[in-house]
Amino acid sequence: MNMIRIKAVIKLYSDSRKTPFLSGYRPLFDFIEETKTSGQITLIDRKAFYPGDEGIVEIAFLHRKALGDNFFEGTKFTFGEGRKPLGEGKVIEILEI
Repeated sequence: MNMIRIKAVIKLYSDSRKTPFLSGYRPLFDFIEETKTSGQITLIDRKAFYPGDEGIVEIAFLHRKALGDNFFEGTKFTFGEGRKPLGEGKVIEILEI
C-alpha cells in the first residue's frame, strides 16, 4: 500500500484552537461528506501553525479510497479533531499516489 502525499494550502480558523500545532499533527480530513480520514501534516516554512494562519503544508494519507473519486489538484477539504471543522484547505499538488 502506497502512501498518498500532497501539497496543500490550508487555513486554520482563528477561533478553532487555543494553541498552535506542529509538524506531525494528525487531524481528521473531510474530502467526502460524512467520511473522515486521518492525515499527517508536515510544516514546510514554519515551526508552528497558529490559529488564523494560512500557508502551504505537506499532508500524507494512508488510504486513497477515503479521498473520493474527485480527488485532484484544486479539490477542497476541511479538517478538524471532531465534528466541528478547525480549518479548510485546497490541494495544490499531488506529490505521490
